[in-house]
Amino acid sequence: MINNISTMKSIPPKNCSGCAACANVCSRSAISMQLNADGFYTPIFDSEKCVHCGLCEKVCPSNNIVNNPAEVMHSPKSLGAFAKDDAIRLESSSGGMFTVLAKNILDDGGFVVGVAQQNPSQFGFIVIDNVTDLSKLRGSKYIQANVGDVYSKVRSLLNADKKVLFSGTPCQVAALYAVLGRKKYENLITVDVVCHGVPTHLLYDKYCKEIEHRKGTVVQTLFRDKVFGWKLFSMTNVIEYSNGNCFQKKISSHHKENPYMRIFLSDLCLNNSCFECKYAKLPRIADISLADFWSIRSFFKDMDDDKGASLVLLNTDVGELLFNSIDANQIICRHVDFEKVKKYSPRIYSPVQRIDDEKRQKIFNELKNKDITLEQIVRKHLNKLPLIKRIYYKIKTIRYTLFPLFGSHVSNY
Repeated sequence: MINNISTMKSIPPKNCSGCAACANVCSRSAISMQLNADGFYTPIFDSEKCVHCGLCEKVCPSNNIVNNPAEVMHSPKSLGAFAKDDAIRLESSSGGMFTVLAKNILDDGGFVVGVAQQNPSQFGFIVIDNVTDLSKLRGSKYIQANVGDVYSKVRSLLNADKKVLFSGTPCQVAALYAVLGRKKYENLITVDVVCHGVPTHLLYDKYCKEIEHRKGTVVQTLFRDKVFGWKLFSMTNVIEYSNGNCFQKKISSHHKENPYMRIFLSDLCLNNSCFECKYAKLPRIADISLADFWSIRSFFKDMDDDKGASLVLLNTDVGELLFNSIDANQIICRHVDFEKVKKYSPRIYSPVQRIDDEKRQKIFNELKNKDITLEQIVRKHLNKLPLIKRIYYKIKTIRYTLFPLFGSHVSNY
């Protein structure tokens, strides 16, 4: 008999991040992760398989504070950086530093773990062992990923003395450490993204259905396309049309006008646990933290070319060792004072703030209503952009359409 009445009685459902540590550690396969009514992954328990051992409670990162087994710095070494290769920067959300770090591991015979779009509606963790597949992990995925059994796979690789670079949100990195237990693996390096919070799958499902109703089938989504630059990033969908001849086309809209991004960035569709995240803090959970260096102009004006820059935090000696092994000819990099830069990136040290529970609930109810569109939700609940900003963004999109930032637009389609 399968039910969703958690045996983890000490963990309120609202605190569950969907990290899947419990499912990965259960030797009886009594726990599976499924989307709940609000569109977030949650553990479902099979009461016939469960032996009430309590291991799921012991590893839950929401129930117990998990720490990086290495010594972590409260004021990490901080750098502004980006890849010199424009093709890497174009396909990356910020400066392409994840790709540079990951390539270093792959070239050394290691494995890299991260989130990929596995099919039009499924985002989940995969393990790669070659540079060709690295493009699957590149770029932000503003949707909750299906973790699957990836922590168990990582443990098997580590026990086989394979080097592994694991990337994920802070709660997912904490979940990995929880599953691995107290053993310190010298061949593991972790990277966390400075996370804004994860939106409900209800939003993405509704978004895709509306596109498919008007245009064609969504086969891939680029949440942070740079067709209009890094700062005015766009949500781009690869649409497959089938009207006699099957062909694909990329449709972009910048985040200031895209209804998905407007609702996501309002913080009104995030998982409840994101507002109480125990790992959006200092010291960071991972060996390296990566974020957009939005304030780079305030520190290094000559590095602000609107192609993307990364803020890199080296939280442990393990992370610093990996970063220092990068070929200096691959990147542009400068040190920055952490105490000065952190005030521009509050998600480094604190979770996203809860805004309006009543409005949040209304939005969730409307996301479940097939007769209400995302544009209607935006108009009803979110402030309209001032006219002067709409004109500015329109001019910028026209400019980059006529004179692409990266020369001719690079496309895999």
